[in-house]
Amino acid sequence: MFFIGIFGIGQKEKELRVFDNIVCGACGRLSRAVLTKSYSYFHIFFIHTFSWNRHYYIKLRCCGAVYEADEGYAQRLKTAADIDFTRLKKISSGFGGFEDFGGYAKCPHCGAQIDESFSWCPHCGAKR
Repeated sequence: MFFIGIFGIGQKEKELRVFDNIVCGACGRLSRAVLTKSYSYFHIFFIHTFSWNRHYYIKLRCCGAVYEADEGYAQRLKTAADIDFTRLKKISSGFGGFEDFGGYAKCPHCGAQIDESFSWCPHCGAKR
C-alpha cells in the first residue's frame, strides 16, 4: 500500500465464491476452487473511492493450478453451478503440476501424483 498524507493507492484480493466438488482442469482430481478478484484502488482517508486493473482468477486447491477468467465470465461464475475450464486461460499449473515440474509420476492404481523415486504409492499403498 502506498500512502501520502490523506490519500493513497493499494492492491487488494477479494474472495468472491468457493466451488466445492469441482473436477480440476489441470490434474483431473476432485477438488475445491476459489474465484478471486484482484484489483488496484485509490483511497482518501482510507475510504475506497475507485478501482482499476481488475483481474479474476480461479485457484484450485488440489494441484495449485491458477486460471484467469474474463470479466463477463467471472460475473456468470458468481451464480453458476459448475466451471467450464475451456473458457478460462491457464496461468499456472501450480506446485507439482504434471506439465511444469519433472520428477513426478502418476500412480497407476489411484491416479495420485507421487515422486518417481517411490516404489510404493503413499496414498493407496499399491506397488508401482
